Formats: sequence, structure tokens, C-alpha cells
Amino acid sequence: MKEKPMSRGMWSLPISNKIFFTFFLAIITVAIGVGFWVAYDKTGFSPAKTVRYYCGDEGEEFDPNQSQEEYMESLKEGIYFPKSYRELLGVTHAHIFSIPIVVFILSRMLAMTQLRDWLKIVVYSGSLAGIIMNLCAPWLIRYTSHHFVILLTISNILFILTFGAYIFFPLYDMWFYRGQIKK
Repeated sequence: MKEKPMSRGMWSLPISNKIFFTFFLAIITVAIGVGFWVAYDKTGFSPAKTVRYYCGDEGEEFDPNQSQEEYMESLKEGIYFPKSYRELLGVTHAHIFSIPIVVFILSRMLAMTQLRDWLKIVVYSGSLAGIIMNLCAPWLIRYTSHHFVILLTISNILFILTFGAYIFFPLYDMWFYRGQIKK
């Protein structure tokens, strides 16, 4: 049986390629950070605020037991209207193209590392599951049940873990790995 040739890994790349990939990963890190900042600004990563963001607060009634501070805080946040079909469709359209393209590029970089195949498959599968959940969750929250907010939370956790892997392992392989051959 013929053995498949071993990838040399990213550590063997010319320094110009390493610098290019490092800059790209740095920019992707900032982009991911800004993306999470935007999500935090909209929802506070709170399940109740996430449901409010997608479903609106028109049905909420005034709570007479609410403190003055809580009332003033809710006034600052403003009134939330349910996300319309067109709003969700527009966001889904933008994300269904952009997220998979970024993941594809990062996956190709991860494929160039010396990381074991089973771990690469775990990262690829986790990011695919995260993409699907992230794209479906707003629709499910808005039109099916508020309980689907858990899908958005799980997708965010998967994104943090998989994007962390997509960024960490290539950087490690380029700059710290010393070319040991795995058995």
C-alpha cells in the first residue's frame, strides 16, 4: 500500500507568506471581535434581549413594580419592533455568502497545518454546524419559538471555538512548530 505524502506544514513556508497569512489572520481576528461586539450591542448576549431584538417588545406590558432606574434604562434602549421577513432575508443573504467564504479560506489554511486529520474534521464540522445554526436561529426565534434562542447561543460558542482554532493552529504551525514529523 502506497503511503500518502506528508504535508510539510506552514512552518516551511517562505517568510513573506508567513507574514501575509499572519496579517490576514490578525484582520480576521479583529473582524470577528467587531462582529461579536455588534451582537453584544444589539442583545447583550442575553436570551431575553435576543428574543426582544428579533421579536420586538410590542406585547410587553408596563410593570408597575419596576424601579425608576429600570424604567429609565428601558426608555434608553427604545422600542423594538419585530424583525420583518425582508430584514431577516437581507441579513441571511449577506451572511450566507460571507461567512462560508471566510470559513473556506480559514479551512484551507488549517488544512496546510500539521494538525491531525481527525482534529481538522472536528473544526470543519463545528464551524459548519455553527453556520447552519447561526443562519437558522433568527428565523426560528422570530417565527417558531423563543426557545430557539439556545441555537444562537450554541452557534456563538461554536464560532468562538472554531474560529479560535482556525486562527491559533496556523499561527502556531507557522511560527512555533519546528517541523517534527508526526507518526
